[in-house]
Amino acid sequence: MKHTLHINLVNYFLWVVIYITTIACSSTRDDETLRFFRLGNIEMKKGNDVEAIRYYNEAVRLDPTYPDAYNNRGIAYIKYGDYQKAIADFSNALRFAPDYHEALFNRAQAYDKAGQLDNSLADLNKLSEVYKDSAKVFLSRGGVWAAKNDFVKAMPDYNRAIQLSPNLTEAYVNRGVVNYNLQYFAEAESDFKKAIELDNKQDFAYNNLAQIYIRKQDYKQANELLEKAITLSPHQPYYLNNIGFVKMQTGHIEEGLTDIKKSIQTDPNNGWAYRNLGVYYLLTKKYADALINLQKAQKLAGGVELIHFYIGQAYNGLGNKEEACKEWKLSKDLGDKESESVLKEYCI
Repeated sequence: MKHTLHINLVNYFLWVVIYITTIACSSTRDDETLRFFRLGNIEMKKGNDVEAIRYYNEAVRLDPTYPDAYNNRGIAYIKYGDYQKAIADFSNALRFAPDYHEALFNRAQAYDKAGQLDNSLADLNKLSEVYKDSAKVFLSRGGVWAAKNDFVKAMPDYNRAIQLSPNLTEAYVNRGVVNYNLQYFAEAESDFKKAIELDNKQDFAYNNLAQIYIRKQDYKQANELLEKAITLSPHQPYYLNNIGFVKMQTGHIEEGLTDIKKSIQTDPNNGWAYRNLGVYYLLTKKYADALINLQKAQKLAGGVELIHFYIGQAYNGLGNKEEACKEWKLSKDLGDKESESVLKEYCI
């Protein structure tokens, strides 16, 4: 039996952090405060986030009402990965400068990275009223809707971003992902191709376009696209998982296994790769190993496609018909047509 494996699509959701390095509005601040602020900016540009934070700390200590220092320190905290401190800094910047829209945008980013998507949307909604012609704002809000899996609401924002900036590569990639998830596959294909036309170094688009060809079972074309993606980004775990899938589909099962294992080594929390590893063990009739990996995939990413169908197969291979039927029933209830025939054959 040929299996349909889950494929990893990738959003190219790139927030644009605004660096506030000008001090035109800071003439009332003393020289020492401004010196620390400038030193923080220099270290930020060098990528020395910890040093930048140290200098911004001094600027804020000397002037606790300095919004630019809070904003830039917040950016440094985002880069450092401390999103809660970043949120606090952007909030302080806004407390002392309520119309500081750059800080509002940056706080929306920090909320997004912290998983506080509703707060991120609230900030972006405010910005969309002020910047009605900003593709960046609509691209960003579309990304948050997509992160919430609300693809219907994401679509108008991506459409608006493209209307405002017709050459915005990221918008085509992300709208393509939305179209794919809404099963508008022709539209998704068009978006990914447009992104590649605009930027032929666009690894995200090559990967995502490959998924369209996989659906068409054109594995040769899919493999070529995935090889391009991997050439541009050799260690991206989704690409490795996807090309492993293609190899398994074309009978190169052990080669596919190698790529899937590389994917897991790069990202041990990639539930889809564990799902595909579980299917490898199904194909090689190692049902106990299949069950272990499929259940791990379910734990890491509960929404993995066809997970209950494959867990049912693993239980069936182990002779546990009762558990197999439970899983296949769950799979059917989720709309997986693959489970209908096995339910009729084994469970009724």
